[in-house]
Amino acid sequence: MSVREKGLRAKQILEDDIFQEVVQSTRQGLMAQWHLTDYNATSERENLYMQSKGLDEVVRGLRSIVDAWTMQDRKQERKSTKRRR
Repeated sequence: MSVREKGLRAKQILEDDIFQEVVQSTRQGLMAQWHLTDYNATSERENLYMQSKGLDEVVRGLRSIVDAWTMQDRKQERKSTKRRR
């Protein structure tokens, strides 16, 4: 899969209503569970925190793929603009 194809697919995923809904509800669920844990339940709280960070990494990874595609696309546009001059 090319950088462009990956970027387009990652962008579609990030903009997908169902994906956004799942990410939001998962974040809210994790925060609700975290707030309901006992203050001294360190292991459980750390586990919930790590789950939240894992979700953030998935979203960040998709955004990174989109950014790589965008940067490559801009480089190609600049090169083609320079050639026309």
